[in-house]
Amino acid sequence: MNNQKVYITIFYARTLPSVQIKEVVAGLEEEGVPFLLQKSDPSINFIELGWNAAMSSPLQVGIGIDQHHHICVHHQKLNQTHPYLKNTLQNGRKFGQYAARIVKGLPLYY
Repeated sequence: MNNQKVYITIFYARTLPSVQIKEVVAGLEEEGVPFLLQKSDPSINFIELGWNAAMSSPLQVGIGIDQHHHICVHHQKLNQTHPYLKNTLQNGRKFGQYAARIVKGLPLYY
């Protein structure tokens, strides 16, 4: 049996208040997918953060959130500059759910 820990990585600008990350985390928790939060340099844009998160995630899916409240869901198999989804942090809970549903192989609902 493989005991490797699995999770979706979330890289976010360390200047963001943790309360703003809570909605993303809530979306992942609602879908039952574990996550790992990682603070990052605030000068890195959300697409690069998402790509780095996907590359470090055992599940190959990552979420990036920059200091300007932009968010993306990225996958290791996608082009580095073209995330699967992108929007604003206002949709954080949905993006957490979407990332989890991608991992679980479930359809996204809009």
